[in-house]
Amino acid sequence: MASETGQRPKQCFECRFEASADDGAWETTTHPSLGTITQCPECGSTDIHSID
Repeated sequence: MASETGQRPKQCFECRFEASADDGAWETTTHPSLGTITQCPECGSTDIHSID
C-alpha cells in the first residue's frame, strides 16, 4: 500500500523488517562509491527493497 506521499513501503531482505519509506524508521549509512544508502535499523543490512 502506498503512503500519502506516494512512496512505497520498504522491506529488508535479511530480517524482513518493514516500514514506510518516509516514516523515519530507516537509518542511513555512507558507502565510499555509492554515497548515502538506506540501512535496516534492526539488523544493519543495506539490502533493502520497495514492496507493494
